[in-house]
Amino acid sequence: MKNLFARGGIEFLAVLLGISGSLWMENNRQIKLEDEQIYNTLYSLKEELITLNEYSERYKSKILRDYRICDKLLTDWGSNDIDSLVNQELEGRNLILTIKAYRAFHPPISIFNSLKSDGSIGLIKNPNIKTKINNVYEVSFSHIQEGVDNERNLYQKLNEYMILNYPYLLIDNQSSKYKTALTKFLNDEIVLAYIIEKNSMRNFLANLISRYITRINDLNILIDSEI
Repeated sequence: MKNLFARGGIEFLAVLLGISGSLWMENNRQIKLEDEQIYNTLYSLKEELITLNEYSERYKSKILRDYRICDKLLTDWGSNDIDSLVNQELEGRNLILTIKAYRAFHPPISIFNSLKSDGSIGLIKNPNIKTKINNVYEVSFSHIQEGVDNERNLYQKLNEYMILNYPYLLIDNQSSKYKTALTKFLNDEIVLAYIIEKNSMRNFLANLISRYITRINDLNILIDSEI
């Protein structure tokens, strides 16, 4: 009878150890799969951050280009050379568009959006990386979008003012009416106020983009150290 109980105990223990071993192996397999998913997530983000940095640098360059042109107009206000301005080469945007328009901000963040929607971002264990991801893709991005929205609102107001008061400036040509309208336009105190405000917004936006680029690079370095 004792042998029977002993044998039964050994068999029970063997089954228990077998179950425990299987659970341990399954748990290890799950941990390994999760670690691989985290690695793939961070690697994908790193690749996107490179593209995001390049896009942001180009965007900042365009904002500063618009800022410099309008800053020159403000510096020479009341004595701008109209003939020179009409014939000026402005890298793809004419003078009026440079003055009134805004630059839409559409960075390449489709990889992040995909990883966020499928829960991959939530698996990242490093809290510093999670914080910096939030700073890049949520906090800084929303601040930049707000700045662009403010500039777009000012663009709409200036465009309405030009439609009512300077319709010939909406036709990009070198006719005498266009030049006459441009002369009056660049001596209009209301236009002066618009350009000052627009350039203030551009300067603010350029600073936001600079901080955004810094955050992108900081996140990239941190991810590098993790993978």
